[in-house]
Amino acid sequence: MKLPIISLSVVIAVWGATAVSCTSTGNDNAAQEITLSGDTITIAPNSSVLGRIETTEIKPTEYCPRFSAPGQIKAIPAQYAEVGVPFSGRIAKSFVRPGQKVQAGQPLFQISSGEYLEICRSAFEAATERDQAERALSRASRLYESRMISAREYEEAKADYEIKKRGAENAEASLKVFGGDINSVAPGQPMTVKSPISGTVTLNNLVNGQYVKDDAEPSVIVADLDKVWIVANVKENDFSKLQNIENVEVAIDSWPDTLFQGKVYHINEILDPATRTVELIVECDNASGKLKPNMFGTVNLTDGKTEAMLVNTAAIRRHDDRTYVVKSLGNNRYVNCFVEIGESVDDSTIIKAGLQHGDVVVTKGAFYLPEM
Repeated sequence: MKLPIISLSVVIAVWGATAVSCTSTGNDNAAQEITLSGDTITIAPNSSVLGRIETTEIKPTEYCPRFSAPGQIKAIPAQYAEVGVPFSGRIAKSFVRPGQKVQAGQPLFQISSGEYLEICRSAFEAATERDQAERALSRASRLYESRMISAREYEEAKADYEIKKRGAENAEASLKVFGGDINSVAPGQPMTVKSPISGTVTLNNLVNGQYVKDDAEPSVIVADLDKVWIVANVKENDFSKLQNIENVEVAIDSWPDTLFQGKVYHINEILDPATRTVELIVECDNASGKLKPNMFGTVNLTDGKTEAMLVNTAAIRRHDDRTYVVKSLGNNRYVNCFVEIGESVDDSTIIKAGLQHGDVVVTKGAFYLPEM
């Protein structure tokens, strides 16, 4: 027995009619579940959409404002010293190496310089002349008491001593500027350059026998990096949050899994007109040595506690360049409501305007409802 042959076009026509019928029925059901009257959205009591929507009541919530600013690690100026050669000359001896700990006053290197030798010679000559004038004054004083010389001769000896004394003091002061002491240096001895601070030698470019000019770059750098500064630039809009900072954390790009604790050291009084930012200095302990000058990072600051209207960020929707939420009117009725939002706080967002205490908004399932 042969089965009748059915035209393919007939099958397609029947399938298409059936599909249109089903689609039309689905749309009619959806239209019956959710209706729109003006700005009010109403959901039928028996609609499955109601089970997919969650709401929350808006009320003032206590939180700690937080904000961030990019920053860079710097050595503390008072704990950082770039030591150069004071005169052109030849390095007689270098005493330190990079990474070595040194104390303030510890020798770094010696340099043989004709200029330094001339300063030493002048200091010794001035000291000798002062000593001779002092002896001459002592002798004149005895002779004057014995009336063997006139008052004029005595005053001349006294004046000469004062002149020679001041000359010796000035020469010794010039020597001390370069770390020399008239009582300890010897004629022809190389100049010893000492560390001005205690810390770690981070650079030493000197080689024994090397000739160095006095305008060369710093030859030795000593830094105490047990504490460092993070210099950040805070935006003008965040100035008001700098008044009651309670906690400072520093995230460094080189150590993504570590947060370093710090404290506000200084807030600059002057605004940078080009960037509209103010400089903030945060001090951090660095006993571990992980924080290196010139590293980049982010300074995270936490302000004192305050209150604000917070809503789950998932509730925020957007229309063009504006934001809105879906507010519940009760009895399965909803309305789209424009709001002004502020900063994010964890998984919530501050509502600055548009909602009041006690308003109920949709926090989950809003996409089932018609958009604005």
